[in-house]
Order: sequence, then structure tokens, then C-alpha cells
Amino acid sequence: MAALQLRPVLVLAHRYVGLATALFLLVAGLTGAVLAFMKELDEALNPHAYQVETRGAPLGPDALAAIVSKTDPRVSVVYMGLERRPGRAGLVVAEGRDPATGLEVDIPATWFNMDPISGEILAQRRWGECCFGRLQIVPFLYELHHNLMLPGLIGVFVMGGVAIFWVFDCFFGLALTFPRGRPFFAKWKPAFTIKGGSSFRLNLDLHRAFGLWVWLLLLAVAISSVAMNLRREVFEPVVSIFSKVTESPIDARGVPSETRIEPNLTFDPILDMAEKEAARRGWTLPATEIFYSEGIGLYGVGFGDENDPFNNPWLYFDGKTGAYSGDVVPGTGTAGDIFIQLQYPIHGGRIAGLFRRIVIAVTGVLIAVLSVTGVVVWWVKFSGRRARARKATLAAGAGAAR
Repeated sequence: MAALQLRPVLVLAHRYVGLATALFLLVAGLTGAVLAFMKELDEALNPHAYQVETRGAPLGPDALAAIVSKTDPRVSVVYMGLERRPGRAGLVVAEGRDPATGLEVDIPATWFNMDPISGEILAQRRWGECCFGRLQIVPFLYELHHNLMLPGLIGVFVMGGVAIFWVFDCFFGLALTFPRGRPFFAKWKPAFTIKGGSSFRLNLDLHRAFGLWVWLLLLAVAISSVAMNLRREVFEPVVSIFSKVTESPIDARGVPSETRIEPNLTFDPILDMAEKEAARRGWTLPATEIFYSEGIGLYGVGFGDENDPFNNPWLYFDGKTGAYSGDVVPGTGTAGDIFIQLQYPIHGGRIAGLFRRIVIAVTGVLIAVLSVTGVVVWWVKFSGRRARARKATLAAGAGAAR
């Protein structure tokens, strides 16, 4: 009896949450399907930015940073890829900083693909710049997926809010597929099938069956979307209710400063310290990434392979003193720590290699299909209710006239 009373509430909740989030999820699903192969697509569009022919010893991080800094006095290098495969370009990322005030400013280019041996800049672009040029399209789609290209944190919070509603709507939609009688599984089985018929019936079957087939994946992606956009604000506090969450070296620094914290140490000595610390721990993984977080004065050095997220530990060092400031080693820590570590690789399909990324791409397309079919089903029902109400009104008017 209680279930029957609850069903109308679930119908309304699923209807209005679905309508409110449909357009956002359509955009997120389609862009996410493309971004599962982001690097491959960007390289296919811009082979000149990824392929080099020079051979020899690569330049150190400081030398590459110095070359990029010469392009604009406001350039401040904050990240560098360290993987050095023959024939492959390296990546240097910069932010714009006013030399006088240390405040962030816009600069023409923030991403630089470089020949790591000669130091030649092969391509440069401003990450996220609109819209469909060969160098712009992949970064544009990434930002559209993440924050709708809205300024500041507005888009991040909007998409984070959509993700929260989506998590709840996963359960609303699942509950509405449950049969009203017994035996439960025998009566539930038709909900997984596409019977077709009228266009309305086909859209309803697609919406319901696709949602059931990939329900666990949809829920996992929805949860990871909350983690991507509202990690500190929502995700970690909720996870901490069930398991202790260890504060990361980045979070331990508190709120970032708006002005650049000028480091006393540069990339080269920090990398040397990190490699010595890794050797002391017995790590055989190469250093593949290094960054400096200007707002908190902290360096981070990543080891291993970013495409293998559970073989990708990080070491952190103070930018002024070089003091060791902690680590993040995937697969270690509390249950809450490991659950949080899982979210980025789940969301981007960086677990289980190519197969998982194909699954994420297909899931993105299905999210878009669910959004469209949901709106179509609502519109057909809404149009039918409106037509019946109009007919009833006309009939009542005719009766009153008699």
C-alpha cells in the first residue's frame, strides 16, 4: 500500500528532475563520449603538435620552462609532462601572472607542445578557447563538458548540482520500473525489452530498457561527476560519514592565495629530490609529470603512467624550502581514500584500458539517448493530457449551452 502511495511522488520527481537536467546531460553525454578518446582525437587532428623527428638527450624542465617564458613576460609555467618517448613531443602548461602584482591575467597561449630535445614550440593554444579549430576543438569540448564554458566556478557548480540531482534520479527511475505485483522478477523482465510499435512506445521502451541495462554504469558516472565538480564541497564530506578521509598534501595547504607564491626552488632541483625519494622507497617507476601550484606554494611530482591510475603515485614538496610535504599513493589509505581515488579513472574510463574507455564512450551516447527519449515521452504524455483537458472543457461548454 505504501509503495502505491509513493509511486505518484516518484513519477513527479523523475519527471521534473529529468526535465531540469535533460539538456545538461545531453551535452555532458555527447561530449563525454568524445572525450573518452580525447588524446587520440587531439593527436589525429594535430599530428604536428605530437610528433618530432629530432634525436638526442632531452632538455631539463627548467630549460623548457625558460623557452616558454620568453614568449610573454606574463607567462608562468605551472606544469610539465616528463615522459620522454622517442619521436614524441612534450607538454608545458602555463598561467598568466602580472609580474608586478602576481595576480592572474589572461595570456594568448597556455598550452605548449614542444620538441623536448631542441626546445622548439610545435604548437601553442589557449586551453578552452572557443571553438572548432583543429587546435581548439578538443579543449573546447573538455571545458564544455566540465563547466559549460561558463565563467569562474559558475559552470562547475551548475554541473555539480546537475550531477547530484542525477544521482537521485537514477534511483527514482529504477524504482519506477519495478512491477506492482508478484512474482517480482518475472513481471520485471519485460521492462528490459524493447517491444516497439508506435513511436511513443518505442521511445518509452528505449528510455526504460537502456536505463536498466546500464543502470550501474549510469550511477557510477553520476557519482563520479559529483566528485569531479564538488569534491571538497559535497563529495568528501559525504564519504567521510562512512569512512575517514585522509587530508591530501594539497588540501592541507588550505585556501589558495590569489597572488603567486614565489618559489625559491625551480623544477630541476625539485625533480631531483623527488627521484631520490622515489629511489629510497624502492620505486622503479619513472617520473612522468611535475607541477607547481602557485596559490599554495607546493610542487608535485607524479610517477608511472597517468593512463594506469593505480600505478601513478605522487610526491609533494614545499616550493620555498624543498621540504617533503607528503604523498598520494593510489590503492593505499582508508576505504574512503580509495573510493575517492577511484572517481577520476571511473569518470574518464582510465580503468581496464581501451575496453573501459569504449564502455564510457558508449555510456555517454546512451546518456544522451536517455535524455532525448525522456523528453519525448514527457511531451507525448503532456500533449495527450492537454488534448483531453481541452476536449473535456469543450464538452462541458456544450453541455452548459444545452
